[in-house]
Amino acid sequence: MPWMDARLLDVLIGVAGFILLIVLLSVLPLVMSAGPAYLIAIIVFILFLAFAGYRVNEKIT
Repeated sequence: MPWMDARLLDVLIGVAGFILLIVLLSVLPLVMSAGPAYLIAIIVFILFLAFAGYRVNEKIT
């Protein structure tokens, strides 16, 4: 997006990732055992941030 500053986009992605993490941490333990649920939530959070960061870097360069 040429009209959006990369720093603002990074902040929005960070907030979206944090919200995703909170939702996963609260929902996954309800449907599976706690240990694997927390591990899956953290892995999904890391993958989300990595993929989003890659896409932003690809768009701005």
